[in-house]
Order: sequence, then C-alpha cells, then structure tokens
Amino acid sequence: MSQAEAWFVIGRLFKVIDKQKRGYLDLDQLVDFVAEVKKMDIVAVDEAHIVGQLQESDSEKITFAQFQDWAYGPPGYVDEVEHDTKDPFGNSSLVPKRFVDAEQFRSNVKVQHPCYTTTGHDIGIKRPSQVDMPVKWRGKEGVFTTDFVMSEPGKTAVTINNYTNRGLRTNKTYSKVHSEFDIDF
Repeated sequence: MSQAEAWFVIGRLFKVIDKQKRGYLDLDQLVDFVAEVKKMDIVAVDEAHIVGQLQESDSEKITFAQFQDWAYGPPGYVDEVEHDTKDPFGNSSLVPKRFVDAEQFRSNVKVQHPCYTTTGHDIGIKRPSQVDMPVKWRGKEGVFTTDFVMSEPGKTAVTINNYTNRGLRTNKTYSKVHSEFDIDF
C-alpha cells in the first residue's frame, strides 16, 4: 500500500471518528483515533511528538492536516521500526503478492437460483477493496511437511514418521498376569 493510499484510509477514519463533522478531534477522540491508526499499522505515529505539539500550541483539538504533519515526529526523525521484520519463527512480514493490490483479486462467483440465494453468497459476491487486504502477513510459506517432528524430554528434535499418542490415558489399567492385579482408582 502506498503512502497516499494509507493517508487516504486514515483520513476516512478521521472523518468516522469526527462524528459531529467539526473538522477536528478533541483529546478524547484523538486517543481513540491514534489507537485505531496504530492497530492498522500502515503509518508510523510518534505520539510523544503529537502531545508535545499540542502542549506547545496550548490547544485541545487537532485537525487532520496537523495530525498528518506531526505523525512522523520532528524533522530528521527516523522510524526505528524495520518494515520487513521476522517473527521468532523466521516468517517474513511481507505481504504475499495476491494481497498487494485489491484490483487484481479474482474470485469465481457461482450463479445461484434467485429463490435459494444464501447470505454467504451475498457477502462473497462483493469485491474486496484495498482496506480489506491485510497489511501484515504472519503466515507460513505454504510448504507441507513430509515427517512428523517430535521432541522428547532430554533429547533434541527427532524426526518420526509414525505418530504415537502420548496423551493422558484415562482408561482402566489391566494386568497382563491376573485380574486381581488390575489397578482401579
């Protein structure tokens, strides 16, 4: 997603939070707005710089243009967040190509009888917009394993092809010698 598209989405969110259509947000609305922008994680937001600018101007409201100017921090501020990050399992946060552009998304819409349409079909027939596409990806690469990997206590990871259930046994333990030795709790 380009920066222009990201700011367009954030501008729409600003209008949604500005319910009275005043063109600015008060401090309570600003807190909600910044929380939602951080959840979306499409632009970096320097909250400390925004608060400092509001205190400096002795203002309790902020317009979208001010937010856009102050969001990146003071001049010369460098975002310390790496955009292509790896999680602890080594997965990249780069979005797969099929999610980059919503215009290229294709789906096979099946024709249903008008008397028997389902709500799932009504929802699925709508084309996704860029806002519906994920901005982060935490999925696997899409490869399948050929073995079952199991780690046993005291050993390193061992590759085993057959599965053994090592769960809690809850059935009665029968003796192989005599029925008097059956353990019954």
